[in-house]
Amino acid sequence: MSWGVMAGHLGWGGLIEEGWRKGPWTAEEDRLLIEYVRMHGEGRWNSVARLAGLKRNGKSCRLRWVNYLRPDLKRGQITPHEESIILELHARWGNRWSTIARSLPGRTDNEIKNYWRTHFKKKAKVSPENSEKARNRLLKRQQFQQQQQQQQQQQQLQQQQQSQQQQLQLLQLNQLDMKKIMSLLDESENKVPYVPQIRQDMATIYPNPAEEHGLLYNMFNANASVPEASNDEILWDGLWNLDDVHGNFSAACASGKAGMHNLIAPFC
Repeated sequence: MSWGVMAGHLGWGGLIEEGWRKGPWTAEEDRLLIEYVRMHGEGRWNSVARLAGLKRNGKSCRLRWVNYLRPDLKRGQITPHEESIILELHARWGNRWSTIARSLPGRTDNEIKNYWRTHFKKKAKVSPENSEKARNRLLKRQQFQQQQQQQQQQQQLQQQQQSQQQQLQLLQLNQLDMKKIMSLLDESENKVPYVPQIRQDMATIYPNPAEEHGLLYNMFNANASVPEASNDEILWDGLWNLDDVHGNFSAACASGKAGMHNLIAPFC
C-alpha cells in the first residue's frame, strides 16, 4: 500500500493530492469560491476545501481568484499603451512579471507573461537590439517627464517673482508721491504771499474796489461784527489790514499743512 493511500485511510492532512479536482473550473465552483472570499477574505486558501466544499487545492483556488475572479480585474485585450509599458519595463526588469504587473492596475502577472510570450518572445530572439531600444525609450520618457516638471517649477517661480516685483514697484511709487507732496508743502510754507499779486487777481474778479475790499475784509474778519461803512472807510481798512491779510494767510497755510501731514503720515 502506498503512503498516499495510507494517509488517506488514516486521515493525515485531510484530503490527499489524488482527491483534488483538476481541469477547467465550472460556474458552480466559481460561485463557491467568490462566496468564500466574501465571507472569509483573501489569504486562507488552504481552508477553502473544508469551508466551501470545493475539491480544489489552495494554490488552484488562489490562482483562480487572482487571475480570473477578482472584481478589480480589467477585461478585454491589452491596449497599445499597456503594451508599450510592458516593453519598457521588460527591458528594464526582464521576466519579473509580478513587478511589471504593479505598474498595470487590473492586469495580472500571468496575463502579462502570456501576452509577452505570445507577441514578443519570438521577436526578441530574432532582434536582440530590441532590449536596448526599449531601454533608450524608457530613459527618454523619464527625461521628458523630468524636464516638464522642471519647466513647471520654473514658471511658478517666475510668476511669484513678477508678482513680488509689481508689489514692490507700487509701494515705491506710493512713497515717492508722498515725498513730493511733503516737499510741495514745505515749499509753500516758506513762501510769503505777494499781496499786490493777490490784489491784482481780486481786481480781475471784482472790478469795483468797494466789493474787492469788502471781500478781503470779510475773509479775514469773518467772526467779527462789521457795521456798515462808506467806501472810503472800507478802502482805509483794507490798506491798514494788509499785515492782517498776511498773518491770516500764513496761519491758513500752516493749518492746511498740518492737516495734510496728518493725512499722509501713515504712508511715509
